Amino acid sequence: MQGTGTPRVSVVIPARNAGATLRRAVLALQAQDVAPGAFEVVIVDDGSTDGSCDALEGLGGPAPVRIVRQPPQGRAAARNRGARDARGSVLLFLDADIWAAPGLVAAHLAHHSGRPGLGVQGRLVTHPDSLVTFFMRATHRVALDITRRRREGLSPYHVITRNFSVDAAAFHRAGGFDEGFRGYGWEDIELAYRLTRDGVVLRYEPAALAHHHHVQTLDDLREKMRQAGEGAVYFWRKHGRPWRLGLFLEILPGLLPVKWLVYRSGVVTVPLMPVLRLAERLGLLAVAGEVYNHLLWRAYYEGVFAAWKRA
Repeated sequence: MQGTGTPRVSVVIPARNAGATLRRAVLALQAQDVAPGAFEVVIVDDGSTDGSCDALEGLGGPAPVRIVRQPPQGRAAARNRGARDARGSVLLFLDADIWAAPGLVAAHLAHHSGRPGLGVQGRLVTHPDSLVTFFMRATHRVALDITRRRREGLSPYHVITRNFSVDAAAFHRAGGFDEGFRGYGWEDIELAYRLTRDGVVLRYEPAALAHHHHVQTLDDLREKMRQAGEGAVYFWRKHGRPWRLGLFLEILPGLLPVKWLVYRSGVVTVPLMPVLRLAERLGLLAVAGEVYNHLLWRAYYEGVFAAWKRA
């Protein structure tokens, strides 16, 4: 049983030079539809140099805000540090560019109040204010989301820890995030993969709504995808190279010759570049979006093949 004054939920936010979005993310949490003191906010300053976390020290509101500082070690290490410093029996992981809808914390808490040992995935949508560039509009075109997410027994492949809560005891038993993921991508799904192996039930709760506000460039996202390609190889090898996981990551050895031809040889990429320039000039979002998607996958396989080569 929790002691008097101990928050039920600890919201953990890793942050590095997040001045553009972090303050609004915290203010959105201070406007949650829950009783004061029901949750706390733990911000892990992962080596920021812009003073964005300093401005939030001691911020008033219904949820106390604490700043934990560490040298830059990456998102997995930052989240683990926040989890170690958290006082709540439920950990709710958000990011510094995630703006929670007023009912987000309550929607997560409703599940954890019923039973222990759960993980709950909330719903994420792109904030319309971030669609300010042609690239952002082209890569975030309105499309029908046909991904099937089971409300009970959610697949670990659908977990994104920008809006994910988990029983703290189950998180620590699983060993937390694998800090071997130094770059972008997969540390959240890999955690969920281990949690389900430990018997944790995953649920999807669309009422736990959050908006993602991050204006990215093609170069920014290509670097993230390159890192994700390297991380995919690490993920697959760590778990003994199961074929289902390799198929999900699209790195099974039998697939790689085709992937190399399409994404690394230049046979497809070179003819697409004039198409992209024309699409950008004429404002053809759908055409440009398809070429951008190709270039992002090209970066992903740059990382994949680099990781294979090192091994």
